[in-house]
Amino acid sequence: MSEYPEDEFDVAARDRGPEGVHREPPSLWRALAPFLAVIVIVPLLAWGAVSLLSDNDGDDAPLEPVPAATAPATEEPAPGETAEPTPTPAEEPSEPAVPDVVRTASISVLNGAGVNGLAGRVAGELQADGFTTVGAADYTSGTPDVTTLYYRNAELAPTAQAIGTLLGIDNLVESPAATQNVEIAIVLRADYTGR
Repeated sequence: MSEYPEDEFDVAARDRGPEGVHREPPSLWRALAPFLAVIVIVPLLAWGAVSLLSDNDGDDAPLEPVPAATAPATEEPAPGETAEPTPTPAEEPSEPAVPDVVRTASISVLNGAGVNGLAGRVAGELQADGFTTVGAADYTSGTPDVTTLYYRNAELAPTAQAIGTLLGIDNLVESPAATQNVEIAIVLRADYTGR
C-alpha cells in the first residue's frame, strides 16, 4: 500500500483496533439515564424528608371523642335504712362581667403643662402597667384648660376609666374628633398631680 516497508509499529497498530472517532456512539438509554435518575430520585428524597420531619407520626386516624366522666356509683342503703339526701353544692353568686381593658389601644400622652419630661414619665407609667402602644409629645394648644383624657368611642370607656384611675385623671371625655390619630389622647395640664 505504501512505498515504505512494514515495520513493528505497523504490526502493533493492526492488532489494537479502532480508536478515537471510530468509537460507537452511546445508546439513547445511556444518555438519558442520569436525567431520569434525577427526575425520579429527587422527588422521592423530598417526599421522604417531608415525611420524616412532619409531626404526623404516620397516624392519620381521626381522633375519637373522649367519653364523658361518669358519676361515681352511690351506695345503696341497707334494708331498713333510709337514704340521706345528697347535698348539692351551694351556688355562688356570679360576679358581673368586667369589661376588658384594651392594653393594645394606641395612646398619646401630650404635655401641655410646661413641665419637662412629664409626658415621658406618664407614658412610662402606662407602659409599666402593660399598655403596649404609648407615645409622648408636647402640646401647644390652649384647650382644654384642665387635664383631660379623650377616648374615641364607648367601647374604649373601660380602658379610659382604667387609665384615669391609674393616673388620677377624673376628666374623661368621649370624643372622636380629639382622637383622630390615636384611640386615647391624654392632655396633661398644670393641674395634673398624678396618683
